[in-house]
Order: sequence, then C-alpha cells, then structure tokens
Amino acid sequence: MRKYIYRLLLVKLVFALFLFVQGYWYWLLNFELAFVSSMLVVFGSFHGYKNLIQRRIDVGEGSDDSLLEKIEDPYELYEEEVVQEENLDLAEVVKEEKARLKANKETFKKTVKSSAGLFSPWRFLPYGILVLSFIGLNNNNVLDVAAFLLGLGLGILSAIFLGIKFLNR
Repeated sequence: MRKYIYRLLLVKLVFALFLFVQGYWYWLLNFELAFVSSMLVVFGSFHGYKNLIQRRIDVGEGSDDSLLEKIEDPYELYEEEVVQEENLDLAEVVKEEKARLKANKETFKKTVKSSAGLFSPWRFLPYGILVLSFIGLNNNNVLDVAAFLLGLGLGILSAIFLGIKFLNR
C-alpha cells in the first residue's frame, strides 16, 4: 500500500515541479486544492461507511438467517408446506399483505442508526474544504475551472484506486 502512495506522490511531485517551472503556479494551485479536497472527500466517505458497517456488525444486525432466506426465496416458492384455503376473502388477503409489508419497512430507530454514517464529520469537513477552496480561488481571481475539474477527477480516481488496493491487502 505504501509503495502505491509513494508512487502517487512522486508522480504528483514531478507534475508540480513541471508546472511550477513553466510558470503555471495558478494552475498548480487549482489542481492541488481540488485534488487534495476530493481525495479527502472520498476517504472521509470510506471511513464513515466503514464505521457504520462496523457498528451494525457489533450490534448483531446482519447475522439474521431469515434475511438470507428472504433473498434466496422471496416469494416462498420452495416452501414445504403448501396450504390452500378455498374460501379466502380478497380484501383480507390484501390487508394482511399490506400489514406484512409495513412490518418489513425500516423503523425510525434504524433510520437514525444508519444516518450516523451520513452525518459524520469525516464527510462534512472535506466538503467544507472543497467549497472554501473553490470560493477562495474565485474571490482571488485565480480560479481555473479546467485545472480544478481535472484535479477533482484525478483525486477521486486516485482515492478509489488506493481504497481498492487497501481493501485487497
């Protein structure tokens, strides 16, 4: 993992030196601010969702075998017992199905528990850095949109690549 980070830093350093020597310091500034902030956004999202999944595993959510059975046979086609009643009222069957579907929906408690990954400071701080860097560059009249967008794109791709390498080790 470290060798990939060192390679990335070496390529960025050579690119930065080339731009600085050529006199494109504003282009370099736009690219670097966008690159660093987009990498922070992706890593913050990875970290937030990792913590969310870890909390769910610690609570014991996800270890339920009934969920696996629902995925394998959602319409209960392979049940051993098949009971057929001749005199079923259609209105009662619809009410029972609606009640069963409402019971399966997420409750408010689960929603609050899952929103912890969305409202993590590890996600909001990088977005703040991204927005403030854009505003700062624009207010100082050194914003180069092409360099900023290139930095955003390469930052996201680099963070995803490093995240995949981190997961595979």
